[in-house]
Amino acid sequence: MTDRIKERLVQLRNEVDAATLRAETAEALAKEREQLLLERDNEIKSLTHKYGTSEEALEAAETALAEAKARVRDLDVKAEQAERQQAAAEKERDQWEAKAEEIQKKYAEAKKELDALVAEMEGL
Repeated sequence: MTDRIKERLVQLRNEVDAATLRAETAEALAKEREQLLLERDNEIKSLTHKYGTSEEALEAAETALAEAKARVRDLDVKAEQAERQQAAAEKERDQWEAKAEEIQKKYAEAKKELDALVAEMEGL
């Protein structure tokens, strides 16, 4: 009976050793998985932060683009107004030049008449 007890004791020790080895292996695996989860968690946090930063940058770029488009529209309107003003000024200049030519012609005719009148008077 003592031999049986010794055998049983050896068998139980072997089972305890095997169970301990399995437990240690499972704990090591659990630690590895826990570390992997922490790494993935940190990676997710980092990517979430980058996403948020990128989203803010995108919103800022969209706002800047909208403002630039508005400035371009304003500049286009101002350019069109300036072109219309330039065309109006050129038309007014042409009208004044035409009037100046007309006045010069009238002046030349009046001077001719005056010169003729002076010559006629001198002949008297």
